[in-house]
Amino acid sequence: MPVNSMEEAFEGADIVVPKSWAPYAAMEKRTKLYAAGDSEGIDALEEELLAQNATHMDWHCTPELMAKTANGMDTIYMHPLPADIEGVSCEHGEVASEVFDAHRDGLYKEASYKPYAVAAMVFLQKAKDPVAMLRELEQRGRSRWLEA
Repeated sequence: MPVNSMEEAFEGADIVVPKSWAPYAAMEKRTKLYAAGDSEGIDALEEELLAQNATHMDWHCTPELMAKTANGMDTIYMHPLPADIEGVSCEHGEVASEVFDAHRDGLYKEASYKPYAVAAMVFLQKAKDPVAMLRELEQRGRSRWLEA
């Protein structure tokens, strides 16, 4: 069910993923600017996005918000990292340091999966028939692990 505030979203939640995202159009623009090598355009876009973020200072995961969840600070807090941690990486961040610190182990474990997710997405874009490609790789019978 859609909600209109973080307070509503946290109410009774078993898992929270309060990640602030830039609009998809901004990511498309950033991709084009990088492809064009337009560093001035990238800097200007970054300033624009920072100004937009400043209008959402209420987007902040705090112990008080976590208290509204099903299990308080024991509720699963997820974030793909990097996170803007208040008082650590920035003055006013998207997550309070107390919340981040309480979930650090889980967050780092979650983040450790990111390279595999990216590799899977690249593989799915490159392989015309992913199932056939995986079967072919398996049939080759070669170890794919590098051993030191």
